[in-house]
Amino acid sequence: MRPLIALIAVALLSSAVPTIVTAQRGNAPPRPPAAPAPRWPDGRINLGAPLGQNGLWERRNEHLVINPKSYQADATKTARVHIDQVPLQPWARELTNHRHSVSLASEPYTRCKPAGGPRQFMSPYGLEIVEMPELRRIYIFNISNAMSYRTIYMDGRSHPKTVAPTYLGHSVGGWEGDTLVIDSVGFSENIWLNRDGLPHTSQLHLVERLTRTNFETLNYEVTIDDPGAYTAPWTSGYTLGWSKGLDLFEYVCQENNISPESMGGDALTSAIVP
Repeated sequence: MRPLIALIAVALLSSAVPTIVTAQRGNAPPRPPAAPAPRWPDGRINLGAPLGQNGLWERRNEHLVINPKSYQADATKTARVHIDQVPLQPWARELTNHRHSVSLASEPYTRCKPAGGPRQFMSPYGLEIVEMPELRRIYIFNISNAMSYRTIYMDGRSHPKTVAPTYLGHSVGGWEGDTLVIDSVGFSENIWLNRDGLPHTSQLHLVERLTRTNFETLNYEVTIDDPGAYTAPWTSGYTLGWSKGLDLFEYVCQENNISPESMGGDALTSAIVP
């Protein structure tokens, strides 16, 4: 009788476990919905911290494309676009594959160079978007690798007829409803668009769209138009999250930066040119 009683007890205990687990899960309080995006007194969307508060935007998804040939292929799986959908010219595809074959050894980011375009929005330690209505400008401050800032002119000006190539390019902006649209040209070929290793030329033209869908979420969308490296424009993007209470801090990339010494492949990478 004792073995039978033991079996019955085990069976009853086993059948009760799922019920207990289910009940515990069911009692977990649901996460409250995010607060709506903050606005200025005139009703315009505020892409930064409300008055009297502080915070930063930080990356959630750091890749532009899903790339099975990436040296970090698994990390790219949450990107919005597969690399097979990117209209790369043959030389650009070859260079992209080569950069990953040497684990992005020549990436400017590890050499403390400023991050332009999409790379600015995925760099570590967060970024701050500051609107200066009296100057009719918006500034994007980020501290990683070069502790740099980007100026977006909101006064209706056009790009200069001749733009000296720079790491951050020349940017003009405007509002389409609650979305900030940034048009940028004049990028140096020394920058990389992102960790994906995708190349570009001096013909690069970016259109970036920033939409704060709620207090905690910023959607970043970028259209890349570069007839020197791609056969057609293409679009991808990221999602950034709000980190309440954080501030930018001093970051000197050059101090104790041993990344370049630990990498190789510069000569091989530079040998492949358009």
